[in-house]
Amino acid sequence: MNVHASDTDGPSQADLSSNLNDYLAAIVESSDDAIITKNLDGIIQTWNPGAERLFGYAASEAVGQPILMLIPEDRQHEEVDIISRLRRGERIKHFETLRRRKDGKLVPISLTISPVKNSNGEIIGASKIARDITHLVDAAERQNLLLTEMRHRVGNCFAVAGSLISVNARQAETASELASLMRERLSALSDAHRLAVTDPSGKSAGSTSLRNLIISVVEPFAGDHLYELDVEDMHIAPDAVTPIALVFYELCTNAAKYGALSQGGGGLLVAARRNGERFRIDWREQCCLDPHATQKEGFGTQMCDSVVKASLGGVVTRRFEVSGMTATMDLDLKILEAQ
Repeated sequence: MNVHASDTDGPSQADLSSNLNDYLAAIVESSDDAIITKNLDGIIQTWNPGAERLFGYAASEAVGQPILMLIPEDRQHEEVDIISRLRRGERIKHFETLRRRKDGKLVPISLTISPVKNSNGEIIGASKIARDITHLVDAAERQNLLLTEMRHRVGNCFAVAGSLISVNARQAETASELASLMRERLSALSDAHRLAVTDPSGKSAGSTSLRNLIISVVEPFAGDHLYELDVEDMHIAPDAVTPIALVFYELCTNAAKYGALSQGGGGLLVAARRNGERFRIDWREQCCLDPHATQKEGFGTQMCDSVVKASLGGVVTRRFEVSGMTATMDLDLKILEAQ
């Protein structure tokens, strides 16, 4: 019996090559990353579904168009450098930059760019793999903000401790009494500070009244100073406890360093009332001030403004006079009050 070679031999080289190309094409099609090829003139040659999702253009809109349509005007010099490096056969790994979507929004991406060669080994273009790194950029920004806030708070803790020594020294007659007062105030301050820090476990501390929250923050700072609360009480929504505590903690810190809680005879009034769908809180310090020297906007002031706007749907306004300082918070009642 005659046996033909085609009956016994495995797949031909052409079949293997075709299968490999199909396999690679399937990988490109199913990739979550944007995979794009372009020629050395910067004209887009291929465009996978990942590129459609990332940049918003269909393949029919992108293929044949210059890659510059994705690059913001102030970054188009990057393309010149990329083409130059590709012509030298370089591979560019994890290049972080910004690119423009079809809707005009900028998206941070990480690019890996490799030269594409023909059968003669000549470089004829490039393949680009782009990955959306928005979540990484956001995480880095949050980390930087937290580090800045931590540095600010640590510095405040030392300043507040120094202020508390001065405040308590007026009340204490002996070193032992001073030490006892300091331990008491620092312990209370620690409890108040804990309210202004989100629990990483996400556990809620339960229902908190506005009046009790204000007292827990103000009491450690007040010492022998007079302070008055005229507060329409309510139970605060769990998500509003930390923002409110943080703002009052910052106000107390500044008052202990520069304002009413740093001066003998200084006084403090906190008033709070509903006003339709809004809730107004007034913080009034009675003390001697240089209004021009106290209107500097440091990180703490900016942080309070940001927290009130983002977390409490409100705004903070401040007024400095020779007789003291007033800070007014206009808040969204629906956000503030526990339902």
